[in-house]
Amino acid sequence: MIDQATIERIQSVAQITDVVSDFVTLRKRGINYVGLCPFHDDKSPSFYVSPAKNICKCFSCGEGGTPIHFVMKHEQFSYTDALKYLAKKYGIEVKEKELTEEQKQVQGDRESMFILNGFAQKTFESNLFNHLEGKSVGLSYFLERGFREDIISKFHLGYALEQKDAFTQEALKSGYKKTYLEKTGLTIVGEGNYMVDRFRGRVIFPVHSLSGKVVAFGGRILKTAEKTAKYVNSPESEIYHKGSELYGLYLARQAMVKHDKCFLVEGYTDVISMHQAGIENVVASSGTALTIGQIRLIHRFTNNITVLYDGDAAGIKAALRGIDLLLEEGMNIKVVLLPEGEDPDSFARKQNATSLIEFINAHETDFVRFKTNLLIKDAGDDPIKKAHLINEIVDTISIIPEEIVRLVYVKECSKLLDMDERALLRAIAKKRKEAVEKKTTAGNKSEQTESNQNTTIPLNETASSLTPGNITDNIPVNTPATYLLDKFEQGLLRYIVRYGERVLYVSENEETKEQIPVTVAEYIYQDLTQDDLALENPVFKQMLNEVLEKLNQPDFVAERYFLNHSNPEISQLAVKFVSDKYSLSKVHSKFQKIEEESERLMELVPYEVLNYKDAILKQQMETLNARIKSAQDNNDFEEMKNLMSELSSLWQESKKIISKHLGERIVLKI
Repeated sequence: MIDQATIERIQSVAQITDVVSDFVTLRKRGINYVGLCPFHDDKSPSFYVSPAKNICKCFSCGEGGTPIHFVMKHEQFSYTDALKYLAKKYGIEVKEKELTEEQKQVQGDRESMFILNGFAQKTFESNLFNHLEGKSVGLSYFLERGFREDIISKFHLGYALEQKDAFTQEALKSGYKKTYLEKTGLTIVGEGNYMVDRFRGRVIFPVHSLSGKVVAFGGRILKTAEKTAKYVNSPESEIYHKGSELYGLYLARQAMVKHDKCFLVEGYTDVISMHQAGIENVVASSGTALTIGQIRLIHRFTNNITVLYDGDAAGIKAALRGIDLLLEEGMNIKVVLLPEGEDPDSFARKQNATSLIEFINAHETDFVRFKTNLLIKDAGDDPIKKAHLINEIVDTISIIPEEIVRLVYVKECSKLLDMDERALLRAIAKKRKEAVEKKTTAGNKSEQTESNQNTTIPLNETASSLTPGNITDNIPVNTPATYLLDKFEQGLLRYIVRYGERVLYVSENEETKEQIPVTVAEYIYQDLTQDDLALENPVFKQMLNEVLEKLNQPDFVAERYFLNHSNPEISQLAVKFVSDKYSLSKVHSKFQKIEEESERLMELVPYEVLNYKDAILKQQMETLNARIKSAQDNNDFEEMKNLMSELSSLWQESKKIISKHLGERIVLKI
């Protein structure tokens, strides 16, 4: 366990802009920063980062949090691992208390698998540089390929010994469990406790996550053997999903942002050779067709991608795979075909950064033009093939989201195809209409299913906009009182989180004449208590109680306290309540004094408490109305009379609350 002093130091040092920038390209917008959300399919920036509040928030999907919670969500880390990651980033020494056996037992599978993979990576790397077999076989292979030792170390390349269970026995001897050896795929387990190393006799390429943790391995065999695959990769697991990883991304992300471009290649050695040539903004799909997950990883860092492929026929065909998905994501794609007989690995080893970039700049072609020229050459004078070619081009252009980009490509392709531009536009419009209709049909079915399944309104909606003047405007007239109650509880909690320690007013003790400051949290608690009321949501109630307990502490700030709360549910709620997407422009604020919310607390907080009490009354009245109807159905007139009297009392209470809202006296009539 990490001691509290270290946790507080990490919290005070970690800057949200620094942390998020490691994973997302941010652009300044006013006093905040904005970028594509890494947690959902975000084609226009909706992910906001606030340096002032040290939080991030997506105003589309709702994800966000402090630096710690961003890392937890993004990297699927535990709270402790996120703290360690940030401590390493900022050079903070982490002093941990010895875990008990019980605490060790409850550590999750994911953490154990990451730890085991880290051990495996170090073992394989040590084999390569320190073991006789590793040096003579593995290291010799890499050196013969032309890789320098500094590049070998940079990518943590390694070697797995030829002995069938050398690594497995080493891991078991070091205390790692057979269960995790099998789950990570490092060991293949058969009947009768038979165990064998998956990567035995292979050079090793570790695959890293965005944060640098080893999630998987690729292994290349060096001996020619029948029925043995040239490359073997880790199987899918709880920590590794092949379609969501790109080899080299961990080392490429900063260069991708710096140059606003990503080079995409096929294999491990392609990436390594380009790094050695001085080009670092390069990733590999590891020999598989691109997936949406991989594309979105790239899109976080840049909108521009250049695909490098072999110059042979297979390379040309490979260049067409997955590109339509890139276009659909709104990316700017170019293709470079290397000279005949070359692949990115071999070609990069003959170049330096300058000559390689010069070649790419001279030979890269935008994908639509490249595909059109390629298909024209393939179609020749065959009218059937030409018709097929036109359909393929229409399919490709129609999925491009930007209208202006589509029009540019239509103009270009009409010349290349010697075809009327209007005919292409009509075909593309038809194709897009069909796609929209198909999506609409699917959406209607989904909405109908959701409508049939969801008969109540969710109670966890954001309350960041719950302020007087708009709260009731956004709630339908027939909204259930239970929903209203939860909304107004969230409204109260918002003030508790943002301003809980602020003094709302100063009261005077009638006897001692002592001046007693009353904070926002105290006012809410006292006002509810005098009517025998309390917050119903247990988490909200806990948060209010924690503020009341800590008000006497010097320098206590509720917002800061909750944002850094150890309970992720509470800290996420705090992020929601302190997030403001918009700020007034300098021009707007220059000509008039804008009254801040914090300056109107004496007006707003009592208003919110009244709203909450009103919601409680409405909930009670709903219950009474249901009981009255039940009594009526049962012809229980005595019960009806009693319930009607009770309802009348509640109605009068409701009128009083309304009169307080309006600031005037209302004469009640029975």
